[in-house]
Amino acid sequence: MQSKKKYFSFILSLLVLSVTLLPVSAEEVQRVTIRSVGDILVHDTVYQDAWNGETYDFKKQFAAVKKYMENADITTANLEVIAAGDLTGAQSYPLFSSPPEILDALKDAGVDIVTNATNHTMDHGSEGAHASIQELKDRDMMYVGSFESWDDYNTLRIIEVNGLKVGFLSYSYGANGNYIPEDEQYLLALIDPELVKLETELLASKTDVAVVNMQLGEEYESYPNEYQREIVNILRDAGANFYLGGHPHIVQPFDYFSPSQGGLYSHGNFLHGQAQPETKIGGIFEYTFAKYPDQDDVVLEKMRMMPTYGYGYPEFTEHGVVPLADATEYGVDVEGAFASLNEKMRYYTNHVEIVKYLDE
Repeated sequence: MQSKKKYFSFILSLLVLSVTLLPVSAEEVQRVTIRSVGDILVHDTVYQDAWNGETYDFKKQFAAVKKYMENADITTANLEVIAAGDLTGAQSYPLFSSPPEILDALKDAGVDIVTNATNHTMDHGSEGAHASIQELKDRDMMYVGSFESWDDYNTLRIIEVNGLKVGFLSYSYGANGNYIPEDEQYLLALIDPELVKLETELLASKTDVAVVNMQLGEEYESYPNEYQREIVNILRDAGANFYLGGHPHIVQPFDYFSPSQGGLYSHGNFLHGQAQPETKIGGIFEYTFAKYPDQDDVVLEKMRMMPTYGYGYPEFTEHGVVPLADATEYGVDVEGAFASLNEKMRYYTNHVEIVKYLDE
């Protein structure tokens, strides 16, 4: 009798194992692929190149990378400058204001949401920030980080794709010393660790994937500083699934924290007019999350980077972004650049692919 019990127990365990190992159909797995580009930093040489004699046409500057930007479930961009339109006219460093046609070009390239909390958000005061938000609203472009009111601030930015809810937050370390009116603090979400923790917890409770962007770090440094890593730890503990960093103007490495959490310490520049060679290499960064049946947490399936090259000042009067693999004609040592990026971007984790082209 005892042997029969053992036999039936053995058979039952095999049945349980076979059910466990049954493949999950593709229809049951929910996935979302997000692609992000870095700083849209519209210097005078950039908008001068976009001027066609009648209007500003920035679309040509994204033409070589548009197909990679738009081929994702969600595409984000860091709007490093305001786009205040007629209020300020086109202005460059140190007080930026881009022609609002840059927003048309971003939307045409597939961008779904811009992060607009940066150290340049208050370059032209509250009027400039409000004007830029209005230009975004006029184009039905979602934004996060700089808001027009407390109601706007308290409205979570959530995009639902393939049955998954993806939410976004964005903060800046400061405003370059520019004044933020006491009664309009919603114009720029600043990094307050306790507030960031609470708001990330809220976003994580309302979404399947929580993405948090931070304008933080030392300019032109290749690796994150201690404070960046402290803030990232707060975000991890609060339930953020992906961290996106900006401000250094050059790329910093990826990181992998857990099966459902990862990040990128700095996305670097994308379209810009800076002269330093290291600022010209950016990327289109891709991260894919999946949710499997009977699992509460999403899984970070992959992180990929297609390096890009932002050509322009001082070598050229024309500006634009191309895949780094196609940048030989701009005098770039492409092979050497890829070798350097493969080492740098994997400094903390090997859960990263550096590819010449996405989708090919």
